[in-house]
Amino acid sequence: MKFNKAYSGLINKLPPSVVNEAWKRLISWKRNPITNEEASAVNLLIESFLRHEVNRYQKKLKYQCKSLLLFKNSLYDTDMTNQETQTQDTVPTCNRTHNCSCFACEEAINSRVKKELDSLSLQLLEYNEKTFGSFMQEITKELEERVNTNNKLCSEIEQQKIQLQKVEKLLTKLEERVNTNNKLCSEIEQQKIQLQKVEKLLTSLKSQ
Repeated sequence: MKFNKAYSGLINKLPPSVVNEAWKRLISWKRNPITNEEASAVNLLIESFLRHEVNRYQKKLKYQCKSLLLFKNSLYDTDMTNQETQTQDTVPTCNRTHNCSCFACEEAINSRVKKELDSLSLQLLEYNEKTFGSFMQEITKELEERVNTNNKLCSEIEQQKIQLQKVEKLLTKLEERVNTNNKLCSEIEQQKIQLQKVEKLLTSLKSQ
């Protein structure tokens, strides 16, 4: 399964690996889980999630570019310092030992690179946790509000059903009464006809 084509404009701004990771996180929410079919549909929740992912990815790229630029400038400054030190050094060759300033400088650069990378990874991790955590809270709150609204609507619909059932029962009773009244009227009419026949017969007998 994959995101709906309607969101191609957002998906194209993300690399495939980020899209796949976003899909996995979306369908693996522990609270208010989303099915594959719901995640593949056109939904305001899915659109908000993808926009958040795009914004987060773009911020991450800007931060990485800024950090890389600072790191390169730092390496350049260190390299220039190293070159000045080598120019002042009277030793013509580097013996690649710990006593050589070249080797010591290379170790310092490697150590600094490692520290910079570790710091960058930690900052990215903290940023992702803060950003995604806030987003999840907003989504959870929105879903809870929708669930409460749906429950309220379901309750109202159930009450309407009960009222409709009562009206249907009342109509059934009224219909039964109407049928009974019609039957009584028919019987009374028959009695009238019989009475008229008797009256005619008596009148005939009197005339004789």
